[in-house]
Amino acid sequence: MSQSSTVLQHVGTNIRSLRDERDLSQQDLADLAGVSRRTIAALETGQVNISLAKLDSIAAVLGVDFKTIVSAPEHKEHAVVNALAWQGKDEESKATLLASVPSRSQVELWIWSLAVGESYVAEADADGWQEIIYVLEGELTIQFTDSKKIIPAGSSFIFESSVTYTYINSGNQVLKFTRNVVY
Repeated sequence: MSQSSTVLQHVGTNIRSLRDERDLSQQDLADLAGVSRRTIAALETGQVNISLAKLDSIAAVLGVDFKTIVSAPEHKEHAVVNALAWQGKDEESKATLLASVPSRSQVELWIWSLAVGESYVAEADADGWQEIIYVLEGELTIQFTDSKKIIPAGSSFIFESSVTYTYINSGNQVLKFTRNVVY
């Protein structure tokens, strides 16, 4: 079984269990999270790859953090997660949540890779969220609505993530970077 199918099973099991604990129907959860009931049904059966922002909205409605949604049910308290949470079209493109620890709210450590020509369009996070990026290999372009930032290997960048943005690998090699999400 692949890591992505395992994580999708964890997501499905966790959402279904948390929804049942809160006595919410699929439609109730969908309405509160701003997604369709079909999306909730597909998530609960491990059949859909959803945006990270939408998955985080579902977690917020259920009163848990992102780590709890993607982790194996028996590992909810552990800070080391190591869960594949997003898979691009190319198998070289992926986002893995490495760890999550409580802070004033939460801090997440991710490792990302994007194949040549691959991109990831992120939805705006809630106000007050920030990202700290460090590029390990390649060159990351972050496209914002009115500007873009190019971050070469060995460099970092911090930004408020309450805006729409896109991670782009426009280079000629696989891009690898770490992403810390602080909220």
